[in-house]
Amino acid sequence: MSLLATLALADGSPSGLRSLTFVTEEYPPYNYLDPQTGQLEGRAVTLLESILEHTGTPFKREDILYYPWVRGYELALSKPSTALFSTTRTPAREAHFKWVGPIARDRVVLLTWDHQVAQLGSLEEAIDRQLSITVIREDIGAQALQEADYPAELLRPAIDNLSALHMLRRGRVDLWAYSDEVARWIATRESVDASRLTAVHTLSESDLYFAINPATDQGLINRLQKALEDLRAGQKDREVTDYAE
Repeated sequence: MSLLATLALADGSPSGLRSLTFVTEEYPPYNYLDPQTGQLEGRAVTLLESILEHTGTPFKREDILYYPWVRGYELALSKPSTALFSTTRTPAREAHFKWVGPIARDRVVLLTWDHQVAQLGSLEEAIDRQLSITVIREDIGAQALQEADYPAELLRPAIDNLSALHMLRRGRVDLWAYSDEVARWIATRESVDASRLTAVHTLSESDLYFAINPATDQGLINRLQKALEDLRAGQKDREVTDYAE
């Protein structure tokens, strides 16, 4: 793949940026595989395309590796010059990656189906009621619950977000820990009435980033961050001009 050029060029130049391997997963509307075209789409994919175009770096969407979240997360942890997106930046993850962003703001919640669980005042209330929760391993929802010492026996791992949605709808769990926006997007795509999903507790509100293996050359990180900031500044300038007109 063109993104796997030699690391020796990693000096912040466009050629150096070609050494980066980008990995993503199913997390719409930020990044997802269009079932009709088989092409990667989403806000974060388009943003990455713009960033690399801004730096003059040759890039094709086909160069992005598309993996289940756990595999992509483990790859970004272990392999230099690997960037995983869209990744929630948290204190627990801070030292494990270098970061470029933010990409967007995301709210992770506990979702119920058809109001089967009432609003929760706290996680302690959920524990007292012995509510089972489906999670995706290494996902921000799972990590938030683990950090809060939610009983492991009440957590039900799902292979992916679609499996988690099915588990919730079929009553195999009481709740689903996931991004509110992403969960509703997935439900709508699957011809499921998203209004039947209700958020009963907020676990976190955080920014999404490109999470990059910490052994990656800092010059590349700086180059990507500057390109992102340049794009954002240009966007603001256009908004001001459009408003003035």
